[in-house]
Amino acid sequence: MIDAMNRILLALAASLCAVALASGPTDAKSAKSAKPPQGAEQKQPEDENKETGGLPRYQPFPHNQNFVLKEINGKAPPVEMWISIDSTGRANGFSGCKNWSGIFIIGPNRLGPRTMPAVNERKCDGPLAAFERDYWAVLLSGPYWDTKGDDLILKGAQGGVLHFQRSL
Repeated sequence: MIDAMNRILLALAASLCAVALASGPTDAKSAKSAKPPQGAEQKQPEDENKETGGLPRYQPFPHNQNFVLKEINGKAPPVEMWISIDSTGRANGFSGCKNWSGIFIIGPNRLGPRTMPAVNERKCDGPLAAFERDYWAVLLSGPYWDTKGDDLILKGAQGGVLHFQRSL
């Protein structure tokens, strides 16, 4: 009885080995050497990096620094406008006529207002009102941010650019 059971188990093991060998290579080295079907060339990650200029670089947001606005859509503002955001996302600034404070969510390349900033009720006149409107249009749109040296650039999701420079 034990002999018969051993023969059955041995036959079963041999069958499983035959099936495993017939199913093809299973190790990583053999899988790498397998060729894809003809005409189905796949793009290598290195090729994609060459086309896009390399891997994207990570840069931390410049927390706890004051930035003075140098340009709104290529035009210099008539008064000093500024922004500062700390490491918890709390921000404050001056938008031309109004002091403001708020909270922002800082992503790897986007800056999103978590709530509407609190502002004082002072009104702007003439061309300064247009600058302030452009400032808020970019800042509240969830702009893309980038840094280049001492510059902070905010590009509005619907257009518009705020170009800040770090102040001392």
